[in-house]
Amino acid sequence: MKSLIKLSAIALLISVFAACNEKPKKEEKKDEGFEETAFMPCCGEPSSNEKVLTINLALNDTYCKKTACACIHDIAAREYEELQKQLMEQFNIDLQITYYMEPYMMEDQLKAKIHDGVITKPWNAFMLMKENHLRYERIADILDVYDNQWLTGVYLVRKDSDIKTMADINGRTLVAGQEDAYEKYHAPLHQLENMNIKPGKIYYKASCLESINELMDKKAEVAIVSDYVMSASCAVDVASEDDFRVIGETEKMPLCSVVLDRKKISKEDAMRFQKALLALSKDKSPEGMLSAGFVKPASWIPNPYKKPIAQN
Repeated sequence: MKSLIKLSAIALLISVFAACNEKPKKEEKKDEGFEETAFMPCCGEPSSNEKVLTINLALNDTYCKKTACACIHDIAAREYEELQKQLMEQFNIDLQITYYMEPYMMEDQLKAKIHDGVITKPWNAFMLMKENHLRYERIADILDVYDNQWLTGVYLVRKDSDIKTMADINGRTLVAGQEDAYEKYHAPLHQLENMNIKPGKIYYKASCLESINELMDKKAEVAIVSDYVMSASCAVDVASEDDFRVIGETEKMPLCSVVLDRKKISKEDAMRFQKALLALSKDKSPEGMLSAGFVKPASWIPNPYKKPIAQN
């Protein structure tokens, strides 16, 4: 009996020793998501106009003549030169712009913090923020040529499709955008998950034009594209909005924003730049902006980064 008790005590000691030496399991880092992206200072004053403020921005704007496809230059004819001139003359702000035809062309420059910020679809900037230790905030949103501030992703089907509602997407073939497109990828994938809608097959294309072609060629039954697809994308050359029906849309997000890296631009300077842009808006908007110009940044908190749904 004593031997049995002794053996039990030894076994207990061994198990305690093993537990003490066992390496603790690493907890998986949970994606905390994003915070508010709009710059909304509660207090303080802008820096003085007496000193020249130089701000260097990258730019990829759907409606800018220097970054849009030639096929939509009738509508995407925005020019920034007059704005730059007025900012310098009226507010002592030297706005320097580097134009990029495609968002991916400016990614490396943004990661390397070459610029003080960017004018673009906000997700093009914010998707880079965490991994590259950037501190981006939107100081203004830019209205499009219809004075619209917003962007959504839309679910398109062919006009003769038997798909009538979002629920009908269950079991169907869907083509979405890629991870660098919030309105065609992250927003709709979160939405489908929240609505418990499960496509039978889902795959991804880089551009709205490619997704439209997949729909027209009947390879996909539903395509998720930007809401401006039939007015400000190359799809206008191959299709008409009369060929399709919209069966749903995603949440709204800002269409285009002026985004500053706040690690490089102080609060006072950001306030000064914001104040100047808002002053050059509405009836004082430069003609080249083709709209009422700039508005205060709308509240926008992106969903956490969405991992791809496996192609099946």
